[in-house]
Amino acid sequence: MRTSQGLIGAILIGAILLMTELACAAHAQQFPSKPIVLVVPYAPGGNVDVSARILQAGIADALGQPIIIENRPGAGGTIAGEYVARAAPDGHTLFVGSNGPIMLGPMTMAKAPYQWDKAFSPVSTLAFATNMLLARPSLPAKTIAELVNYARRNPSTITVANSGIASINHFLGELLKLKAGITWTEVHYRGNAPAITDLVAGHVDIGFQQLVDSLAHIQAGRLRGLAVLGPRRAASLPDVPTSTEAGFPDVQGVTFNGIFAPKATPRPVVEKLSAAIRAALAKKTVADQLAALGSEARGSSPDEFASFLEAETRKWTDVMTKANIKVQE
Repeated sequence: MRTSQGLIGAILIGAILLMTELACAAHAQQFPSKPIVLVVPYAPGGNVDVSARILQAGIADALGQPIIIENRPGAGGTIAGEYVARAAPDGHTLFVGSNGPIMLGPMTMAKAPYQWDKAFSPVSTLAFATNMLLARPSLPAKTIAELVNYARRNPSTITVANSGIASINHFLGELLKLKAGITWTEVHYRGNAPAITDLVAGHVDIGFQQLVDSLAHIQAGRLRGLAVLGPRRAASLPDVPTSTEAGFPDVQGVTFNGIFAPKATPRPVVEKLSAAIRAALAKKTVADQLAALGSEARGSSPDEFASFLEAETRKWTDVMTKANIKVQE
């Protein structure tokens, strides 16, 4: 009797699982059934916002539904992240996430509104931006090694522009401090633009910024590029070495943008979205527009994106712990 009951139970469970899979497949075939909203965690005009708008038409063409950009800035991007995490998991509300609101902000908060691996299903990467270590031209340091030596001779006197607590720029600075064993004084700003303005004016000594924000100033001689904090030199700055070439191979970090769905979104829907995004990114016009922002168009499968995020989380959690980075909430 028990054997029969066990067999019946197993058959019922199998039937339920099959029905669930069929329902998900049917949902994916019907998806999308209405416009898709891409929620951007910053105000219009920034790198993440512009990147999302570049993709708008391509994703719409691939899915046959309009793509709406909705800006929800505030709290380092976590307002938008929490909004999407609580949205219906049907694929019609998505988060355009980057380093800060996806992992760096939440991991440094005592009471974070979410953690990415619990709140979201990664869909696809969008683009990767080049990061730079910059200095005011009058600073007596033309390389990372010279900067480190100067900092050791003058402890805590170098001033560094911090364009946002728990941003990738902040973490890159902490990473260099840890690897080089140096100290400096942080000057805090509300965003990249005011930080670069003061760096150009010579009010602060160094800064960590994206290439798109600093390229014109470097080319005009208003800022000095000490290193590209990535694996390859920037095509637009062929004379600026990478951190590896400069003798600091561990001081690297990427700025990424990617698309996330609420956690319970059916896998077939996530895969359909991922394929549409990769199709849009494969278009030369899209790649060229992102390149003009200093970003490299790069799509991924959901599993590839999740693996990347897991590795990044391990790396920056280690930096956070050793540097004792905390957000004052």
